[in-house]
Amino acid sequence: MIKSIAGNTMVARRQCTVNVTRYFSTFTKMACCLLILFFSASYAFGQRKLTAGEHFADVNGIRMHYYVAGKGPVCLVPSPGWGAHVDYMRSLVPFEKHFTMVYYDTRKSGLSSGPEDSTKYTDQDLVNDMDSLRVYLGQSKVWLTGHSGGGFQVLNYGSQHNANLNGIIALDAMARYDSVHTAEMMKIINGKTGPEFATAKAAFLGQDGVKDRSIEEFVHVILPLYFTNPKIGASLPPVKVSAEAWQYTSASNIFKSKNLLNDLHNITVPVLVFVGDEDFICGPESEAKRIHERISTSRLVIIKSSGHFPWIEQPKQFYKAFDEWAKEQHI
Repeated sequence: MIKSIAGNTMVARRQCTVNVTRYFSTFTKMACCLLILFFSASYAFGQRKLTAGEHFADVNGIRMHYYVAGKGPVCLVPSPGWGAHVDYMRSLVPFEKHFTMVYYDTRKSGLSSGPEDSTKYTDQDLVNDMDSLRVYLGQSKVWLTGHSGGGFQVLNYGSQHNANLNGIIALDAMARYDSVHTAEMMKIINGKTGPEFATAKAAFLGQDGVKDRSIEEFVHVILPLYFTNPKIGASLPPVKVSAEAWQYTSASNIFKSKNLLNDLHNITVPVLVFVGDEDFICGPESEAKRIHERISTSRLVIIKSSGHFPWIEQPKQFYKAFDEWAKEQHI
């Protein structure tokens, strides 16, 4: 009798153990399936953020407008930061063979929102926005491409967040607004002696007596100075500029209050530095060469017979140099 009871007890225990094991196994499988579904859904949602076309992202307290085009590793491309829309940067179409390009309007520029507070348009605000977009897109590391003030942004980001980067392409970038910068700017402006530059020079130097131009009108008038051949600039669509962003960033003294040259040594990822040999606003001597000298992993490419937009004015030179570098980077 005792043996029978003991035997039954052992059988019951075994059955209980088997049932618990089965339940645990089933639960584990269900949990794994749920995790797979969760991560699959998260991945799919993340991928939708990078589908080709127009998007908006709520990051760092603003609603950021961006376009996606191309295939490859993600490359963030900010607008210059002072109000110009990012649309003109979308002319870098050959880059889209190498990267998933994410062209975005900086705060208050283009279709991006921004606070009604001029103290919220500093160099650091733009860096924080860039990093917030990287996180939003689910990227542990990104490439960066920036032109002019956008070049300042990507170099500033790199000097602070090198670990988050694969590399940087700096197009006619600014790093230090000082007497060296001003001296080269005036030298190149004074060398533009043709009649096709006369109106632009007078407007830029404040010598034409016109005081009521909008920022878009001002940019249109001075545009010839940005090219060696002003006819090229005249053939382009008008540059769109957000007046409020211009006012706020000017009040924040954007790009002028920080000596970025002091921090460039922190960048150790590959950097390609482009500059037009006749760029008056971000010159080869005052900007590009000083940037190159301070980043040991950089390559400097000076595009001949070109101003501030070398990929537009001298596309063959520009893209030949870019393709060679991109091949070396395996992108």
